[in-house]
Amino acid sequence: MDISVIIVSWNVRDFLKRCLASIYRRGDAASFEVIVVDNASSDGSADMASREFPKARVIRNGKNLGFSAANNIGLKDAAGELVFFLNPDTELQDGTIGRIISFMAAHPEAAGLGCRLVYPDGSLQHSARRFPSFFTDLMEKLYLDWLFPGSGFFNYYHMGLWPHDRLREIDVPFGACLVVRKSVLDKIGPMDERFFMYYDEIDLCYRIRQAGFRIYFTPDISVTHHSNKSSDQVIGEATVWKMRSKAKFFRKHYGAPGAAGLVFNLIAERLLVYGPVSLWHLFTKKPANIAGIKEYLGLEWREITGAL
Repeated sequence: MDISVIIVSWNVRDFLKRCLASIYRRGDAASFEVIVVDNASSDGSADMASREFPKARVIRNGKNLGFSAANNIGLKDAAGELVFFLNPDTELQDGTIGRIISFMAAHPEAAGLGCRLVYPDGSLQHSARRFPSFFTDLMEKLYLDWLFPGSGFFNYYHMGLWPHDRLREIDVPFGACLVVRKSVLDKIGPMDERFFMYYDEIDLCYRIRQAGFRIYFTPDISVTHHSNKSSDQVIGEATVWKMRSKAKFFRKHYGAPGAAGLVFNLIAERLLVYGPVSLWHLFTKKPANIAGIKEYLGLEWREITGAL
């Protein structure tokens, strides 16, 4: 088996159908398998996949186990030399699977690969990132990455909105479309199931790089990504998961100094950003949603410090 495509699905039946159709409609001569791991969807996703795509293997979880755990369930059954973690809100373009296999064969030094992601209108989705750090988190907390999006310094995390126009080695591609050699996963282990959602692929790529392997980005393979179709159904919970996962990542890989850095950044955010905003509100009553801002800050503080 050349490649195993693992798709974790949760209540996105119509997008899953389009994703699977794109795989089989544009399948290559290469040997591939598709494993759908359904996280107890209530919209008939698993039944649809089994009925309309009998070649796909559908695994039904009794409850929503999260992204990492569900991917690991699929990974246990994967027979391919390559593992293609693919979100259900994606659609493959012509020859995608064959191009991935050819790329990895031509680059035996590559442990992982990220492809060029585009929105449905064809515009670029900036999907290549550097590893998060105390510095990148501080730039985010002070909104300097937002003020200077094209800066390779202030927006270091998103690589200064690098145009994704050439082959290069990167730290992290989006987990929506991530290819990893099975032999590498056998060495470093599967996804860390402490990350229910978010930072799972960042943690995986960090361990890949720490083990001395390389991860590449190629602009020559494009995948359409509708983006956030599962998380948008539970925006509040997704926000909490993201906060918790960030704290777990920093604590796991950067230890006590990393945890202290996150707390420092939270304090800096309050003093340097929301302190002046609150004073401005006293005189102008703007922004009007000051109560919502304070509620968010309290949530952020509780979830991040609690997860540390």
